[in-house]
Amino acid sequence: MKMRLLLSLLPSLMLLGGCDLLTAKKPPGDIPIRFVDLQKTDDCMYEVELANQRWNVDYLAFYLSEPQVRIEGRWQAVSFVPSKWQSRKLALMQFHDACNSNETNTVIKLDANKKLLDRASAISFTIGLPFSDNHSLSDNSPPPLNNAAMFQSLRAGHSFMRIELQQANEPQALWSFMLASGECHADNEDQAPRRCDKPNRVTLELPLRFNVEDLRLHAKLSQMLFRADMSAGTECNLATPEGSECRKVLSNLTGRDWIRWDAPHQVYLKQN
Repeated sequence: MKMRLLLSLLPSLMLLGGCDLLTAKKPPGDIPIRFVDLQKTDDCMYEVELANQRWNVDYLAFYLSEPQVRIEGRWQAVSFVPSKWQSRKLALMQFHDACNSNETNTVIKLDANKKLLDRASAISFTIGLPFSDNHSLSDNSPPPLNNAAMFQSLRAGHSFMRIELQQANEPQALWSFMLASGECHADNEDQAPRRCDKPNRVTLELPLRFNVEDLRLHAKLSQMLFRADMSAGTECNLATPEGSECRKVLSNLTGRDWIRWDAPHQVYLKQN
């Protein structure tokens, strides 16, 4: 009897409550990122068109740190929600698996409530890791620093961003980009450096206006790689002296509008 009564009331309850009865509303601090120029293929990969060529995305990931909100003209630090992808101060965003959600992290999760975000006029993140976290990797490293694919060496530290591409019609034609600190001074490759003269960290400053109810970010890989030299077989690694050849990608990250709210607002990018 009770079950029949519940079923008879369900349509009315759905009209009153909308879809919230069936799908939980995402927390205000959850910010999905979607690369709008990636197209899913039949083999669970993504493709992107760059300079009239199709490329498969083998790897696409980057670290975020230093989350902040600007309130009344002053920056205030906030934290990420800890998970296997995030610590309180670091997050690893990963996008290249088109089918397995366990291998992707496409949602920034901030420990921030609606009341705080309503007062904020901007959110900022740093693509990169603080010096104190950058130059170590061990089996005991907490997430997200335990991802060996993002680690280069003790001296170079981690890749802050890693992009691996393969030409769709020529599988042997590969291209890669690694954003990392450069000119790191250490006695040898197996030692952590004393300093890095080129930190190569990129700050994203995203102004907030009337988009606090449902924060979503759109990104474009094609804008990140605009007019970059993508000769087949080239590896662009800013941790190495040869990395000067791929500074065009770094200038795109700091100067082009490659990430924005899906309700478009002006985006400011800064490098330190």
